[in-house]
Amino acid sequence: MADEQEIWVQTDEAEDVAGSLRHALHCADYVSDDAQAWKWVALALHSALQGACVCHLTTSFAPVGAVTPRNAAEWISFAEQSRTDPAATPPRTQLMVLPDLLKAVRKPKSAGDRGNDVGIRISDAEFVWLKKFHDTVRNQFVHFEPMGWSLEVSGIPQIGALVARIINDILKLGYGFRHCNEKWVEAVAADLSRLSEPNWIAPYLD
Repeated sequence: MADEQEIWVQTDEAEDVAGSLRHALHCADYVSDDAQAWKWVALALHSALQGACVCHLTTSFAPVGAVTPRNAAEWISFAEQSRTDPAATPPRTQLMVLPDLLKAVRKPKSAGDRGNDVGIRISDAEFVWLKKFHDTVRNQFVHFEPMGWSLEVSGIPQIGALVARIINDILKLGYGFRHCNEKWVEAVAADLSRLSEPNWIAPYLD
């Protein structure tokens, strides 16, 4: 049997955000025919938001900025040790969970370059809403238990609009996606604009 040709896909944290946005919009076209597509709409929205927060928070010493405080200390210790010990082993990356990422981006000077005087706009009510989205919808889908359950999806379009607004604010701030070219930024901005429209998933709801 001939060896199968290897297939590789190249990506990074910014491309993952863009891909997640596209996937949310693609899956939205299928929910009227396949209710299971709602799962992938929700997971794609969560992935896009989490990824954008990571891009915004990560400092020039990646992944510090987007990791837990304990993990950040481990990375800083590794950096110091590696100056004199070439055999030093880097720690495993432990990103903050979405609620903690959202708390972090809300703070002034939260960008990796500390260039933003004000934090990303997320009200207390919006934070509670997104935390519930993470704790219930996302976690239930990712860690699916052997049981039947019902999910109200009527709020997903509004979640999508909120996710779009937050990511758009991060995009406009500049730091998180500073390495992306103009064409990439325009494409993401167009997807965010579509996601912010009230009827982006309307065919299922009519």
